[in-house]
Amino acid sequence: MKKIMFVALCLAFSYSLSAQDKEDINTKDKIFYGKPTKQDRIAVDVFTDMWMMNSEAADSIDAKQINLGVSWHYKYEILFGKSNFSFAAGLGFSLHNLHSDAIPINYTIDSLTGNKVYGGSTVFTKIPLKSTDGSQDISYVKNKFTAIYVDIPFEFRYRLRNNAFKFYLGGKLGLMLGSYNTYNGDNYNEDSPTPKMRVREYAIPNVNNVRYGLTVRTGWKWIQVYGYYSLSHLFKKDKGPEMYPISVGLTISPY
Repeated sequence: MKKIMFVALCLAFSYSLSAQDKEDINTKDKIFYGKPTKQDRIAVDVFTDMWMMNSEAADSIDAKQINLGVSWHYKYEILFGKSNFSFAAGLGFSLHNLHSDAIPINYTIDSLTGNKVYGGSTVFTKIPLKSTDGSQDISYVKNKFTAIYVDIPFEFRYRLRNNAFKFYLGGKLGLMLGSYNTYNGDNYNEDSPTPKMRVREYAIPNVNNVRYGLTVRTGWKWIQVYGYYSLSHLFKKDKGPEMYPISVGLTISPY
């Protein structure tokens, strides 16, 4: 009987050690795969802008379908304990483009003097198809409106336990650094004698100094699909065409 009890105790002890070893291994695996880590501190978004406009603006602006833009941002991440959720905020820069057949102006022609009178609302006027005397067709290589912002982005983040799949939902507040329109093509300005024009007009009037919108990113490891929906218009109310961008592209976040 004593021998049987001794053998039983030995078997129980060995099973206990084996179970403890397995539990330690499982615990280590759980810690290794489940411990959240700070990610995506530095990221670059490459996207195309789809410009939404009211009917009046759409009649005067024929925008191209592809309007490449880019943004860069650094975010500091705050982990929510050992959960899959976190919050991140930081600083960034964004560059948005609009390729079209129209140029933003904010002047009218005085009916008496024929001079340009500046002020009032900003409107987009189409590039003429013909020269002033009608003898030559007008063609151009580039006509692009550009807006540059410094951004304060933020987002709530969700990642799977292996930190591979990611879904981030947030927004950003932007302050305008500058805006300009670039034209490169035949001369459409009768005041200039040169046959070709390469001109960049800065500080487009009546552009909103503040913009804000929603962002979403989802993907696998260091690459994600990116989207931005602007909740603010490009121009001030009643001071320019009603238009705003929706951006779709990819985010690369190696760090």
